[in-house]
Amino acid sequence: MKKIASLSTTALIAVMLSLPVQAADTAAKGSATNTAPVAAPTAAAAPNAPAPAVPAPGPAASAPSTAPAGATTATSAAPALRLKIGYVDLAKVGEESKEGKTAIVQLKARSEKLRAKIEARQKSLEKQKAAIEAKIETMTAKEKAAKSKEFQKKVEEYQKLVRSSEEEMRNMQDKYTETLFEKIKDIVSQYAVTHGYDAIVAKKEALYLSPGVDTKDLTDEIVAELDKRKKTK
Repeated sequence: MKKIASLSTTALIAVMLSLPVQAADTAAKGSATNTAPVAAPTAAAAPNAPAPAVPAPGPAASAPSTAPAGATTATSAAPALRLKIGYVDLAKVGEESKEGKTAIVQLKARSEKLRAKIEARQKSLEKQKAAIEAKIETMTAKEKAAKSKEFQKKVEEYQKLVRSSEEEMRNMQDKYTETLFEKIKDIVSQYAVTHGYDAIVAKKEALYLSPGVDTKDLTDEIVAELDKRKKTK
């Protein structure tokens, strides 16, 4: 008979990881060379910083054939634009934040309650099956058909209970995940504006980061802010 499994921490986090935190195609902690942390099966290349603008030379006809004695010439390149990008490990937020821990506890409690109900129904079916088998030799064809129909109905009810329990857990998990993600997204948006980030994205594996990209892991900051909001409510 099919049993419903207890919910684990990973069950809540797997969905979160597939969601972007901010509209952007790059994320990862990287250095000024070309490396970044690996945390998820997908990869995105961080945008390259634009090259410094170089002043175009003036028309040849207007320039003197020789420079005046003692004069010096120089051109100054525009400063390189550096992008400031942060990233957040959603799995860690779900595991370590008070919001995530509360959701996991509630999901686990409901999962265990449903599992107990299913197991009790399963034992009842096994007992009924054993009783029928013990008397099968003394039953008439009509009695056998009636018992078989009755038992099949109980099996179908059991299967319906398993399906409905699984659907309830999925819906409950989706609801908690969506609620948590919306709170994270709101916090991240405000954090980006306050601290001058060009983008904050979900933690991913980056294959390349140009020297013009500054990245930082903001997971702990987001967890702290999420916990602070929960505490003030």
